[in-house]
Amino acid sequence: MKLVVSQNDRSILRDLAKRYRELCESECNQELIEDWRRLNNMKPCRPMIYANDNLLKDEISQQIPKCRVENDLLRGHEWQLNWSLNWSATLHDDRIFDPWLIVPAPRFQHAEGVWGIRPDKVRDATSRGWRHMPVLKTIEDVRKLKATEHRVLDPNPPLALMLEDIFGDILPVHVARHSVYEVWGGTDLSEAAGALFGLEELLQALYTDPEMVHELMAFTRDAVLANLKQGEAAGDWSTPVSFYYVTPAYCDDLPDPSPNGYGAKLKDIAWFFHAQEFDGVSPGMFEEFLFDYQLPIMELFGRVAYGCCETLDTKLQVLKRLPNMTKILSGPRSDPARFPEAYGNKCVISWRPLAAIITAGCFNEEAQRAQIREGLAKLEGCNIEIHMHEPMTVHGDLERVRKWVRIVREETVKFLGRNDGR
Repeated sequence: MKLVVSQNDRSILRDLAKRYRELCESECNQELIEDWRRLNNMKPCRPMIYANDNLLKDEISQQIPKCRVENDLLRGHEWQLNWSLNWSATLHDDRIFDPWLIVPAPRFQHAEGVWGIRPDKVRDATSRGWRHMPVLKTIEDVRKLKATEHRVLDPNPPLALMLEDIFGDILPVHVARHSVYEVWGGTDLSEAAGALFGLEELLQALYTDPEMVHELMAFTRDAVLANLKQGEAAGDWSTPVSFYYVTPAYCDDLPDPSPNGYGAKLKDIAWFFHAQEFDGVSPGMFEEFLFDYQLPIMELFGRVAYGCCETLDTKLQVLKRLPNMTKILSGPRSDPARFPEAYGNKCVISWRPLAAIITAGCFNEEAQRAQIREGLAKLEGCNIEIHMHEPMTVHGDLERVRKWVRIVREETVKFLGRNDGR
C-alpha cells in the first residue's frame, strides 16, 4: 500500500470533506437533530423515519462514484464520504450526518478472537446466510475460554494522523478507543452464545445441558463487565461511539456527542442490546439464560435500545425490569398493538415493518401504504421511529428506497392530520 499522500489525493479528499461538512451544518440536518432530541425526550413528535440500507451495499455501490485516490489506505474513506453525499443525502429520510469521521484504534485481543477461541462460520453465497458450527461441545471447552482485557495498543494510529493531516481542519478525525467487545458478538452476549455453541445446539443445550449454558453466560458477562470498567477507568470511552441501533441518541439525559473528547463515563453513553439467538425461547428461559446476564451490563449505560430482528412480544414484561431502556423493537414479525399498553409514551418504539413488500419482484406501493397505515394505527399514542428493516435486495430498483421514504412520510402526515413540510 502506498504511504505517500499525493497532492491529487489531498485535493480530492479535502473537497469531499468540505462538501460533507456543509451537509452536516445544513439547516435541515440541525433541525433533524432537534427532532430526534424531541422524540428521545419522549416529547410530542412526529414519527421519525429511517431507511436502513445496510444490506443493499452491493446494489448501491453501482451508483457511488468510483474511487479516484491513488493511496489504497484512503479509498475506504473516499468511498464513505461519497456514499453520504451521493446516496444517503438523496433519500430524504430522517438520518443525520455527524461532522466527524471515526477511525478505530487498535486494541488488544487474543489471536483467536475476543473469547480466546476461533468461531467456525460457514457461509452460503447464494442466500448470503451463514451458519455457526459449534466450537463449544463440552463444559471443558467453556473453561478454556479467555477473557480479553481492555488495552489500547495505539491511541493515535497512523491512518488517523494521515487523515487529520489531510482534512482535520475541515472534518475532525475521532479515534474510537472504547471496548474491543463491540455490540455484535460482544456486549450483547446473545450473539456470542449462538456463535460458540451453534444456534441449534444452543437451543438444545438449554434443555440438555443448562449448566453449561449458565457457565458460558456467566463467563461472558464477567469478561464484558471487567473490560468495560477497565476502559472507563482508562478514560477511553467517548460520546461519539454511542450506538442506539443506527438512529441518533440525542436527548437531554446524555451529553451531546463531540469528537476528540475522552473520559466519558458509561452513564454518558447510549448502547444497544438484543436477543436474536433467544428469539424462540419462552419468556422464562429468556430471563434465566440471557436477560439476567445482560442486566448488569445494560445498567452501566445511560440509555439502552433493545432488539434487532427478533420478536419481543412475549418478553415485554421481562424487559420492563430494565430501568434505563428508552428504545424497544417492534420487529417485522411483531404485533405493534402490544406496545401502547406496555410502554405508552415512556419509551421510543422502533417499529420495523416486514420488508417483504419492498423486496418483492414488483414493488406494490398500495400494499406498502396499507402496511404503514395499519402499524401507525396500532401504535397511536406512542413515540415512534419507523425503521425500514434492512431489505436484502431491491432487485436493482434503488428508487424503491426513496419511494418507501416518501410513502411513509405521506402516511405519517395523514395519520397526524397535519401537513409536515419536511
